[in-house]
Formats: sequence, structure tokens, C-alpha cells
Amino acid sequence: MTSPKNKFVQGINFLLWMAGLGVLAVNIFLVRQNRQLLEAAAPEITAGAQLQMLSGLNLEGRWQPVSLPPAGSKLLIVTFSPGCPACQANLEGWTKLASALEPKGVRLLWVSRDPIDVTRDYCTRHGISLSDTVADPPHGTYVQLGLARVPNTLLVGASGTVEKVWAGRLDQAGWNTMFAYFGERQELSSRAQSASAPGCGPAGADAAAKSCK
Repeated sequence: MTSPKNKFVQGINFLLWMAGLGVLAVNIFLVRQNRQLLEAAAPEITAGAQLQMLSGLNLEGRWQPVSLPPAGSKLLIVTFSPGCPACQANLEGWTKLASALEPKGVRLLWVSRDPIDVTRDYCTRHGISLSDTVADPPHGTYVQLGLARVPNTLLVGASGTVEKVWAGRLDQAGWNTMFAYFGERQELSSRAQSASAPGCGPAGADAAAKSCK
């Protein structure tokens, strides 16, 4: 038979256990709310932005400044994260666009917000030019390119002025609009034709790889 003292101890333990669950639930709620606030506050890159002193690591691990286009030239910057589903869905369209624009002298630069080892593996598996890719950019570049939210496709003109931004995962109409902007037509597989969806929001600053959750 359980003594009154044991019943009291069991009751206290039960209350402590319930209190612990309550604290855990509150912490989970606060983490989710904080993530939502970060996503809402994350800066977005827009047409008219002025880029300067961009840099990142090339896939050999050396710092590489990004050469902005001279007068009469254009630079197309693709921002992505290897772990981002929206970025993966855009990959076919980006690859076709790069092939279409190469004869026109429009350079394409891939900018990954992830570390170089993750980025190198992804680029190798998907045939992305390693020499045209930088990764793990410093804070100034991260903020200027709006890397808290990927994917983005940016057309940059002379002196680093952003002329056009195609944000997020693109559906068929989005790709048609982008290719038409450059005077091109294209056909994409069903994977790239699916409905548009928002891109990936901020990843943890201390994460080993800043990939999308």
C-alpha cells in the first residue's frame, strides 16, 4: 500500500513532468515564431539595387571577387542553396538559360550560400560549371544578394545595377517570361513546369551548411 508520503512525491514528480512538457511546448512555439519573424524581416533584392564589392569562395577554396559587368555587358546571377527544393526545381531552366545566353555574351554566375564542399558536390553531380560558381559568401555579399531567401535570378547591368529580378521557384509562365525577356523560346520538362512556390527562407547562422529546411 502506497504511503501518503510516496503519493505526495509522485504527485510532485507528475507536476514537474507536466511543467517540463509545458516549457518544451512554449520553446517550440517561440522557435517557430522567431523563424517566421526572421523570414518576414529578411531583406529581398529588387530591381534598382546597386551591387558592389561582391565576393565569395571559389570551389578551390580561395577568395574570389565578383567582376561586375562593364558598359554594354550583362551578368546573370543565380542565387541558390543545394538543399533547397525550389532551387532544385529551377535547375533545368537555369541550365537551359545559361546555354541560350552564352552565345550572346551574357555571363552567368552561380552563387551558393552553402559551404564549398556541399556546393562542389552539388555542382559536380548536376553539371554546373565549377569555374562560374562561388560559395559561402561574406556577410556583405550575403545581404546585398538577399541570400536569406533563395532562389533568385538577377540580371545585373553596368556598374552593378540590378535590372531585373525573377524571384523564387518559377512555373511555366515564369520561365516563358524570363526567356522572352532575352528573346529566347524554350521547352522545359514537367518538373520545371509545376506551379510556382515560394523559395527557401533563412537558415540558421550557425548551421554547418546553410541549406533550406
